[in-house]
Amino acid sequence: MKASFFTILFTLILPGLITAGDKVIVSDWLSTGPFEIHMPVFHNTPDVRGNTFSNRQLLTFNHMELDDYFPEQGKEVRWLNGRPAAWSRITADQEGFVKLDQDNNKIEVTYLAAYIKTDRYISGQLELRSPYMLEGWLNGQKIGTKSTIERNDGDEQRMGAVSHQVKLQTGTHLLMLKVLKPAGEETPLKVSGQITLQDPFYAGNIINTTSPETIKNILHFMDGIKVTNVQPSPDGSMVAISYRQSLPPSDRSESWTDIKRTRDNSLVHSFRHTNVSRIGWLPNSNSVSYTTVQDGKTTIYCHHMETGRKIVLTEGIENFSGMRWSPTEAFIIYWVSERGEGANATMRHILGMQDRQNHYRTRTFLYKLDLHSGVRTRLTFGSLSTSLQDISPDGRFLVFSQSRPDYLQRPFTKQDLFLLEIDNLALDTLLAGQRWGVSVQFSPDGKSLLATGGPSAFNRTGENIPDGMIANNYDTQAYIFSLADRSVRPFTIDFDPSIVSVHWHSEDGHIYILAGDEDYRRLFRYNVRRETFERIATDTDFITSMQFASNSRMAAYIGNKVNAPQRAYTLNLRNDRFEVLEDPDAARYRHVVFGHVNEWDFTASTGVNIKGRYYLPPDFDPEKKYPVIVYQYGGTNPVGRTFGGRYPFNLWAGNGYVVYVLQPSGATGFGQAFSAAHVNNWGKTVADEIIEATQGFLETHTFADRARVGVAGASYGGFMTMLLLTQTDLFATGISHAGISNITSYWGEGFWGYGYSAEASARSYPWDSPDLYVGQSPVFMADKINSPLLLITGDSDTNVPPGESIQMYTALTLLDRPVELVLVEGEDHHIVTYSKRLKWHDAIMAWWDKYLKDQPEWWEEQYPKHNY
Repeated sequence: MKASFFTILFTLILPGLITAGDKVIVSDWLSTGPFEIHMPVFHNTPDVRGNTFSNRQLLTFNHMELDDYFPEQGKEVRWLNGRPAAWSRITADQEGFVKLDQDNNKIEVTYLAAYIKTDRYISGQLELRSPYMLEGWLNGQKIGTKSTIERNDGDEQRMGAVSHQVKLQTGTHLLMLKVLKPAGEETPLKVSGQITLQDPFYAGNIINTTSPETIKNILHFMDGIKVTNVQPSPDGSMVAISYRQSLPPSDRSESWTDIKRTRDNSLVHSFRHTNVSRIGWLPNSNSVSYTTVQDGKTTIYCHHMETGRKIVLTEGIENFSGMRWSPTEAFIIYWVSERGEGANATMRHILGMQDRQNHYRTRTFLYKLDLHSGVRTRLTFGSLSTSLQDISPDGRFLVFSQSRPDYLQRPFTKQDLFLLEIDNLALDTLLAGQRWGVSVQFSPDGKSLLATGGPSAFNRTGENIPDGMIANNYDTQAYIFSLADRSVRPFTIDFDPSIVSVHWHSEDGHIYILAGDEDYRRLFRYNVRRETFERIATDTDFITSMQFASNSRMAAYIGNKVNAPQRAYTLNLRNDRFEVLEDPDAARYRHVVFGHVNEWDFTASTGVNIKGRYYLPPDFDPEKKYPVIVYQYGGTNPVGRTFGGRYPFNLWAGNGYVVYVLQPSGATGFGQAFSAAHVNNWGKTVADEIIEATQGFLETHTFADRARVGVAGASYGGFMTMLLLTQTDLFATGISHAGISNITSYWGEGFWGYGYSAEASARSYPWDSPDLYVGQSPVFMADKINSPLLLITGDSDTNVPPGESIQMYTALTLLDRPVELVLVEGEDHHIVTYSKRLKWHDAIMAWWDKYLKDQPEWWEEQYPKHNY
């Protein structure tokens, strides 16, 4: 018999819990009221259907908004006419009933609330009883209405009830009741709630409390308003803040942008509930431009935020794709897409690997809109798309690029970079046939270009790797390219963080760099004159986006801490002081508790330092044993300190797991030599590093249960999960999301397989490197996998096709090994549809519970066995 908080032979009272046999009685409640309410006038007059207004209608009328409302003891409630009330604690008697105040001469409603905490997935039958009318909600969803009244018959079991089957995940669940007592009733007002459980669930899995304290759950970061972008105005006095909000239970969402003043966060203008897009500041004035589309034709507007004046700049542009203002505000460069022929043909002749993508034959060309005259000019034409990179500060030149496939030389694409004098369309070729392309922007004086690209860009100018290694061109570097003599200075060649974005600020002359610094994403300042780097404190662990005011030493950014959600900030670049601009998730997380996140680095037997961190449950007890989840990517990117994402580690930890995240060889942000270890490796050394580091973690941390260790990863990390299970029985189970099982088929079939392999398998091909393409492919070692494996993938994945999971599923099924395959309908490499994201998450958590906690019920509830 499982250990529990009660013995089935007795009835015990614990704080917040009464158990009676297999029934858990809710004994701790919060109550507010009673509140007097009134029937509407003419309530006795029949309506058009011949019905008078009923007590049930009065009960079900929504007197108070209960969405996202969490009662707390002492929390004030405002009733009609501002009448104050507060939530107070009330306890059930031995029979499980709470008795409530009443005035027999009035119609009254009373609200009750209780929190149900579960330490695992459970199911049971919830019953709510009262002699009076009541309505119940669980986690904001209505679960039933009782509209009968039973008067003084003395038989508690004959009372009407709301009965509802509950299926509760680990965490805290809010039960709310609304009880209505009509006038003239003398039966004592009381209410009870109980949950009937069946084996293997027992009372020890439930705690009843009046505290809203909870763990992070999937809805915390799926629901609510999220900040998606911040753009400061040129002078920094305003900021455009973009938001997104999911609209459950649908899969739709709403996005909009507000303009606010930075000094006090006051609203200047809201674009919510408007059909506009591409909102952005003009370069030198407190005006924004935006576009609307009608009948496939685009109109561009300019809206001055101080005066409210709005003008139409141009209209009727077909196939509009984007735009950029000139720094002088004299013109706009915009681009138009022209769809190629044959893309939807029944018999489609493929014109090279890239043509498998539907958009490949679409071509994009540049146009100029002169704002003084309204005249439009076409700037580019031809068989290749032209991509605008930047416009010079004086508005005389623009720099654009063209890319074309070259299947005879890695990385199988080449780039040309051009300088165009706008007035006379004189063209100057800056770079021709570059094998590793770059992105560029003008320096403030217009004499140089600030470029970002891989170490091999500019004829390998940025490489800083030991002899015999091949550079990892996902380890982005920054360069200064002189327009006068075409010289290149790779100024980040000795700077270990990997570049995410750069901005050469015209106000102070410094280059600001957002970079992946190991598993952090941080902001750095590069002093061009002194050639020095400085890290700027931002109150974040991971910055997702950053924008700079064009004419002011001010920036705005969005970032999170490892255990705190995203917030929007402003940053004064004169003194490096930051301020919180927007914190929309503060209310959603005010009751959420997190465990500690600790650093733990490991030195492998090869001498390589493997950086790592681990997440602990909020109620962590070092004397207990916990199941462990090891998350790794193993590929070219570190597992960053994001707060949400596909795999929210603090959510896993909240469910009672210790989560160990490590960064093995090959990741960017640790220096070029470290990232170059990714090339032509495909897990050769990385698997050993992960196994060795995991063993070290288990030996060092006595609270980690070495018998219950799982491993997970996505994409390349999914490949590593499969590979690890062929190398060791250390892991009790594994989850591979969109993983690669056969390097050769991924190389040839995935839309970007051959392109990614140009770096990961540089100079190696299936016909000359079978030791890599076959020898490192998990499917060819499937017979060595003994641990249960969950393969889960979108069935429309174009990056890592679902066949990669299907191949491994086929192999393990024929080998009679424990394996499950879940295909997510209509989803690509990322599971983004709201409802499918929830189900995908539930499948993952249920798998962990089944194999790391010996709790298969949630998995079996989702995926019951069928006799096909």
